[in-house]
Amino acid sequence: MCKPTAATGAASSHTAPKRVAVIGGGVTGLAAAWHLHTQSKQGQGYNEVEVHVFEAADRLGGHAHTLRLNTENFSCRDLAEGEDTANKAKNNNEVDIDCGFMVYNPSNYPNMTEWFSALSVEPEPSDMSLSISLDGGNTVEWSSTSLSGLLANPAQLLDSKFYSFFKDMIHFHSHAGNLLLLPENDPKRQVTMGEYLRNEGYGEGLASYYLVPMMAALWSASVEDVMKFPAVSLVEFMCNHRMLQLFDRPLWNTPAGRSIQYVHKMATLLAKNAHTSTPILAMNKKPKGPSIVDSAGDNSFVYELFTTDNTSMGTFDHVVFACHPPVANDILSKCNIINSSETIDAKLLANLRKIQYGDNVVYIHSDPKLMPKRKSAWASWNCMGKSRYLTTHLRQVSGNDSAEKNEKAIKREAMEGAASGFGARLDNQDEEKEVMEDDNGGGVVTDDTQKLEGEHGRMRAVYVTYHINRLQNLTTSRDIFVSLNPHQRPDSELVYRRQIMSHPQFTRETLAGRKAIKEEFQGKNGLWFCGAWMGYGFHEDGCRSGFEVATAINGVPLPWAAQKKEKDDAAVMVLPPPDLAQFTHQQNNGFFRRLKHFLSYRIPVAICKAFVTSFLKGAITKGELRLRLNDGTTLSFGDKSEVGGDDQPVTARIFDDWFFVKVATEYDLGLARSYMAGQFVVEPLEKREKYHWSLCPAGSRDETNDVIGDPIGLTRLFLLFVGNRDLASIGARRSAKQHTYANALQNASGLAISKMGSFLNYLRFKITMDNSERGGSLKNIHAHYDISNDLFRTFLDKETLMYSSAIYDAVAAPPALTNGVPQPSAGLVFKGSLEEAQWRKLDTLLDRAQIQPGQSMLDIGFGWGGLSLHAARKYGCRVHGITLSVEQKALAETRVEKEGLGHLITFEVIDYRTFARKKENQGRFDRVISCEMIEAVGHEHLGEFFWAVEQVLKYDGVLVMEAITTPEARYETYLRTTDFINTIIFPGSLCPSLHALVDASYKWSTLTLEHIDNIGLHYAETLAEWRRRFNAKESVVRKLGFDDVFMRVWNYYLTYCEAGFRSQTENCLILVFSRPGNRALVPLTETRSVTQLKSLTKEEVNAWLEG
Repeated sequence: MCKPTAATGAASSHTAPKRVAVIGGGVTGLAAAWHLHTQSKQGQGYNEVEVHVFEAADRLGGHAHTLRLNTENFSCRDLAEGEDTANKAKNNNEVDIDCGFMVYNPSNYPNMTEWFSALSVEPEPSDMSLSISLDGGNTVEWSSTSLSGLLANPAQLLDSKFYSFFKDMIHFHSHAGNLLLLPENDPKRQVTMGEYLRNEGYGEGLASYYLVPMMAALWSASVEDVMKFPAVSLVEFMCNHRMLQLFDRPLWNTPAGRSIQYVHKMATLLAKNAHTSTPILAMNKKPKGPSIVDSAGDNSFVYELFTTDNTSMGTFDHVVFACHPPVANDILSKCNIINSSETIDAKLLANLRKIQYGDNVVYIHSDPKLMPKRKSAWASWNCMGKSRYLTTHLRQVSGNDSAEKNEKAIKREAMEGAASGFGARLDNQDEEKEVMEDDNGGGVVTDDTQKLEGEHGRMRAVYVTYHINRLQNLTTSRDIFVSLNPHQRPDSELVYRRQIMSHPQFTRETLAGRKAIKEEFQGKNGLWFCGAWMGYGFHEDGCRSGFEVATAINGVPLPWAAQKKEKDDAAVMVLPPPDLAQFTHQQNNGFFRRLKHFLSYRIPVAICKAFVTSFLKGAITKGELRLRLNDGTTLSFGDKSEVGGDDQPVTARIFDDWFFVKVATEYDLGLARSYMAGQFVVEPLEKREKYHWSLCPAGSRDETNDVIGDPIGLTRLFLLFVGNRDLASIGARRSAKQHTYANALQNASGLAISKMGSFLNYLRFKITMDNSERGGSLKNIHAHYDISNDLFRTFLDKETLMYSSAIYDAVAAPPALTNGVPQPSAGLVFKGSLEEAQWRKLDTLLDRAQIQPGQSMLDIGFGWGGLSLHAARKYGCRVHGITLSVEQKALAETRVEKEGLGHLITFEVIDYRTFARKKENQGRFDRVISCEMIEAVGHEHLGEFFWAVEQVLKYDGVLVMEAITTPEARYETYLRTTDFINTIIFPGSLCPSLHALVDASYKWSTLTLEHIDNIGLHYAETLAEWRRRFNAKESVVRKLGFDDVFMRVWNYYLTYCEAGFRSQTENCLILVFSRPGNRALVPLTETRSVTQLKSLTKEEVNAWLEG
């Protein structure tokens, strides 16, 4: 090995060796260098390779770090390469240990085992027992060493959670492997560990007493990161390492003489081509000569690398980044491009930034207070934690403990699907700023202020202590421990060393970045990326990743893989990780389990599938609906004609056949809950230009992903349903009043099996959804509007925060001609931003109210204060707002204070009926405005609303109401049924018909309808823009703790509503009420308000758009 010297040499030519730079001298870089150096020989049909390894530290090895400890004076030093490594050193007080890489086995570390054999590194047996100790051993303390270790704390025998932990562990071991058998694009494969544990109904015992501490120990990760870890990756790791079985687990080894053995042999092999203390800080990229042909790929560039003092280390054909991705990103970001227009791809840099690493404080010490309380519970891996932080609920780590809510209480309070993040807030101003900034959904919020150790550090829930004597067969009588991020520091007199080590953190963003780098950038222009982060973060993953890059460069398989073949008879270059998913499933799939599956799953699915397919054949007569199943078959319904201007098929990918059971037994609610559970998604069309222009504007972002599928496709699915429903309603049975009539038992006509399910849903709705003044309304409002202010800020406009339809600058699309006959307009063409449209809507509401400067105004259901602020700011009005949402009031008051309008605006949490009964409010207000609040009132209470307004309104006052309304033809049926909106999204809500509103006004007040505007199509565009913004802010939504279920339920909600307004089967009306003879409304009868402008031609529309 040599100190920094320039690795001089020219770029490759036809005869010169191919020059490869490996940046990083850890296991990954050394593995790649070994193969390139020893297996690339001329004369055997291979290109000779000259490889150089550059390591920033003063030693090779990375986490293969051997220390020599003096147990008498507690000193420590790095073991020099080539130094005697026998544990029986001349000084009996000295002992050699590994503090990073410690264990491996032939089954799960096949490449490392073979590589060690090639290097003549011998193994010796190791012990891999596990212990868990919570709250100083007082809550639970057990180990896997023996029966006495399992029952180390006798008090836990009285803990029911301890028994449920064993029950759930057995169930988890036998069922978790099923996750790996799902199709690759199944949304259920995308769930995090926290979501998986919640969705599968596992108790807190399994998480607290086993999984979470063990996972935190395996990946040196915090509980927050552990619960965000993709479940499929964890289960895959446990399965392939045979951790999902109680017996036949692998035997583990540790390198005899410690890991310095293989590091020393690699240093000797590479000799002067191993450059330590040589950080690569910058690089130049320049094209090769035109006659140069690279046999290993299409690389047409060479790279000059620079270290400290801008010293050149030579020019290379290939650069292998075997360092951490943040280091690679830093180097590539500073790359100078010479004589070429091709820069470093910004997408590559963005994906490198997604690969997160976490620092960990490592203590090598002999202090037993960082071990389990009872020595019978000591094991090789000892997970020490605090039970109050170990929970499957992701948000438990925010705020102080006294403010934390019981998860069951949260589930009762939150709307269905929103419990995972209910009430969450962002922690600091930087994160709040991110909510308000535009982005493309990339990146992830990080917090650099976290401490690494102590009770309030990143690992405050659990830390791990390794008992090195067990792991590495130490003969010393003194116990040696390695602790990562301990809650308390070991006694300073018993500490050998404190150091920082980094480990990859496997979040969704990390996996997405890793996938993109593998598929799009690996080897492109001679740049290669490898490391333990390419796998599970362990030594075999780094070793295999380095070998994969090396074999790709020289085209030579590993010696121990040369004779193996893939299933398609292709050569195996590197031994792949074991795939034991099918084996584990077969091991756990006994007769009784198969019988249970047959009776409880396959039979119900077969019956319900027959009902649903029969129903769809009659229900979908126009357009085309395709159901693509797991067995490869596709069911098709409809005549493939155009529906609502859409002539493309809607394809739903069914991942779980239980979809048919949900739809058959719960009808439309079953469809919603099936989507929420990830049982199906709608697939995108092959080309974006095939979407209808109104659904997919030019230049809009593609929102499709594995979790939600294609949200535009969801809108298309609902439009297909609506189009066929309305066709079927012609000639339907009508009541004596000529309204279509049905009840909960009749609602699912054509799908007989769902009649009872629909009836039970309706019965539950009538019993539980209470909109009374006694508190039912408060509970219902709380369930939706108090989800999280920061959540709503991710998608509402940034200026007004209005949660209601905007009014865009819009004109009707010119009608098309069919055989010379004009057809109806295909819809509105919209222009302008959401912010501009919301300001326009606020001005419209105030104009319809004919509000005058200085008047008093009551804002019923003021939301986050947008309308109140605008009325006070623009007209100097005295505004009083009432609401039932505590969270909305808090943010609205903050906004008022920021604007300095506290002297004009006051807010109150009170029911509108209670407010109206107060004597001081009688005839108090000139104007009352209610913007999309009437939907929370309920049909039975519509009259009470108009009565309340009559009480507080001055004689010449005006009521302006923005209301979502249901067409009269469907209203009676709607009153007797439940749907996705009034059951899941807005509990207890109801969208009244215009007739119902006018009738209630007539019966309960002297108010009469004076003016009406329909902005329903504007609402469709508003909802589409909310959806686009929400999906673009996915990283922030997940930062708040919301899970896959919520991502799906919110997309379903926005697209469901969009389809209703876009099809004009739901309306959004601005209604003006007053007492007869109100002269204040005279301006609403001006010509501009009661006449229609002439339609624009196609040329005029295009000119308007361009303007």
